[in-house]
Amino acid sequence: MLVKPHELFQDALAGGFALGAFNTSNLEVTQAIISGAARQNSPVIVQTSAGAIEYAGLKPLSALVTALAHEAPVPVVLHLDHGKDAALVEKCIAAGYTSVMIDASTKTFTENISIVQEIVAIAHRHGVWVEAELGTILGLEGAKQLGGEAAPADLLTNPGQAKRFAEETQADALAVSVGTIHGAFTGQEYIRFELLAKLSEAVPDLPLVLHGASGISDADLTRAAGTHVCKINVDTELRQVFERAVRAYFEQPHDMVDPRDILAPAREAVRDVVESKIRLFGSGARSR
Repeated sequence: MLVKPHELFQDALAGGFALGAFNTSNLEVTQAIISGAARQNSPVIVQTSAGAIEYAGLKPLSALVTALAHEAPVPVVLHLDHGKDAALVEKCIAAGYTSVMIDASTKTFTENISIVQEIVAIAHRHGVWVEAELGTILGLEGAKQLGGEAAPADLLTNPGQAKRFAEETQADALAVSVGTIHGAFTGQEYIRFELLAKLSEAVPDLPLVLHGASGISDADLTRAAGTHVCKINVDTELRQVFERAVRAYFEQPHDMVDPRDILAPAREAVRDVVESKIRLFGSGARSR
């Protein structure tokens, strides 16, 4: 069933677990995400980036997720990941997304607040959940520039700013920078749990979101899920196992080529990762 995430986040915050948020851009990955969640009896967040929307089209992609969500035996949230353009955020709201992210983290603190306030006003009129971001969560190029070093302190989320940000924007969830990096950079990224604790104290009623989970150890992900982190994003690992499964198919000789034979093992590989993450995050058997 397609749902709004409000009660799910309340349950996660109160129950000390995190919702898995998994990125998709096609049929097989979406099927894998929802199937994995159903097998674990877990609510799940299916999210699409701006790039995924550009690739597949907003209407086809949202229709795909919505159709599969309506057939699912568990709650499914359709979320826009890293919406940097206000116009796209509004289009996603109109297309039936139940949750959106407005990412103005590259702007000044004041500009970030102003942009988020505008989106919150629009989204809340439609009952849509809003995630914002404060601090800088590096991506591939930023990580390379660090030369193997961890993210510097001036890129991390400031607890004092987080408190003011939450009060002034009325965002529903906050993506924080606590040492993670988009992509899999094992050894270069780690969660600064002392900072995470301070952020939880600064905004005790606000669910926190962890981006860049693919390079974090299983133990640290489970530990984070027991804090105020109520949503953990997973994308890179899904892409990696999908690619490996496709490569493995072509390493064997075939008399015929059928896209279904190519993509079905990849779908199963993604589903297995989804199930594994759900177990780590503690959201299994939480479906209402």
